[in-house]
Amino acid sequence: MSLQESLKLVASIKERIQQEITHHYLNKYIEVPFIDEDRIMLLLNSIVNQEFSKDEAEKLVASAMLIQIALDTHEKVTNFGENIKKRQLLVLSGDYYSGLYYKILAEIDNIPLIKVLASGIKTVNEYKIALYRNEETDVNTYMNNLKNAESAIITNFCGYFGAVNQCSVAAEFLFLNRLLKELELVNNGLSSSVFDSLVKCLIPTKQIPFQQLSSEKKSTILEVCEKYINSSKNYLRKYVKELKKPNFLLAERIKLLVMERQTVLNLYLEEG
Repeated sequence: MSLQESLKLVASIKERIQQEITHHYLNKYIEVPFIDEDRIMLLLNSIVNQEFSKDEAEKLVASAMLIQIALDTHEKVTNFGENIKKRQLLVLSGDYYSGLYYKILAEIDNIPLIKVLASGIKTVNEYKIALYRNEETDVNTYMNNLKNAESAIITNFCGYFGAVNQCSVAAEFLFLNRLLKELELVNNGLSSSVFDSLVKCLIPTKQIPFQQLSSEKKSTILEVCEKYINSSKNYLRKYVKELKKPNFLLAERIKLLVMERQTVLNLYLEEG
């Protein structure tokens, strides 16, 4: 599939998902969910060699994306800072998006995939609970939990369609993307749940947010994060280099991600 064909298919799936999740009442009170084109691309990559029609491929990818959107929506529900009505609507909208994936897969009579994705939901929730608790967790365990929470839906999808070799690629891609986004937050002086958790892992005696650390301690944590970022970048570089039949869209997106936002440790903030 050419780059142009891939871009058109991603856009078509995104539009289909947008049509599915558009709900006048919900959109009146809560923000429209983010549809991640990178996740669409990774899902498509796992079925590119399967004999599906365009409509079937779109429905399969859309169903997995709706699950991810439902999970992301439920994660926005908090006990603080939101009115009760908005919290209730976030829960209901997440359930609504989740129900849409059942509807789509039932239409194409793919009950086994429903079970696989349901297992993925369970896995994501387990890892998110582990991330939230973060009790006596070393940094490797924390990063592994983060990677699995980010990628479980897609890796289950890949495994179901026999694209096992794509599981680790998707996991590394999503993990790297998340770390770069969190790094961008802290470099802009904003809070980051990931970096706050890394403080607990690396400096357990300091029960304070990352942004309240001294410059020296911030640098220590940034250096550790940098190692994981570079490890993922190296894995993805090797993957693209060894591709015999490249997916041009995936290859180009990986190259951009690897080059994007060079992670030079340039955070020199005054203490306090």
